[in-house]
Amino acid sequence: MESLKNRNFNPDTVPGEYNVVALWTRFRGERIKAGLFAGIFAGAMMQVFGMIYAASQGMDITTPMRISALPILGNEALAYASGSGIAVGLFMFFLLCSVLGTTYAHFTGTNHKWNRLGMGLTWGAYSWIFITCLFSPAFRAYEEAAISRGVMFFAWMVFGISLMSVAWFDKKGPQK
Repeated sequence: MESLKNRNFNPDTVPGEYNVVALWTRFRGERIKAGLFAGIFAGAMMQVFGMIYAASQGMDITTPMRISALPILGNEALAYASGSGIAVGLFMFFLLCSVLGTTYAHFTGTNHKWNRLGMGLTWGAYSWIFITCLFSPAFRAYEEAAISRGVMFFAWMVFGISLMSVAWFDKKGPQK
């Protein structure tokens, strides 16, 4: 009889448990908007991390802003006098961060800090693997720029942890 009792398990009735299917299938516009802002904030934190790293290595501090323009502008994006490299790079970067932030917000669904931290670290690692290690090297200009994948891992971790700000932007969300 014990197996029949566990068969009707309802996570909504257990403290600390979440019915993730119910969270994922429910569309909340406020949560998506919070994710958009959290993605932009996390992207800004990632850019700050990149600028600090670039300055510590004696590089131009605008280099992190130009990296996202490499697939579109090619090697011209990293030219020192390229204002278009900064503009296109920041536009593409924050567009990507907005999409990643809204997706993160939708899939976390709750504002519980440990859930957001775990998902943020996972989201940062996922982004590093698929964007930095798999997608970006498909562009010759990115590969020729020889951007350190190790440094990018830490930059993506900053991004993932900064996504926890979704709770600040989504004050009405479930706080469990």
